[in-house]
Amino acid sequence: MDELWRQTIETRLIAAETRHAVDEVHRSNLEKRLGGIEDTLKWLVRLIIGGMAMAMLGYLLKGGFTLG
Repeated sequence: MDELWRQTIETRLIAAETRHAVDEVHRSNLEKRLGGIEDTLKWLVRLIIGGMAMAMLGYLLKGGFTLG
C-alpha cells in the first residue's frame, strides 16, 4: 500500500508539473500577443488623432471658421 501511494503521488506530481510548464508557455505566448496588439492599437490611435488634427488644420487654413 505504501508503494502504491508513493507511485500515485509521484504520478500526480509529474502531471501537475507538466500542466504548470504548459501553462507557463501559454502565458508567455499570450503576453507576446497582447503586447503586439497593444502596440498596434497605440499606432492606430495615433494615426486617427493625427488624421483628425490634419483635417482640422486643413479646414482652418481654408478659412473654415471665418465669420465674414
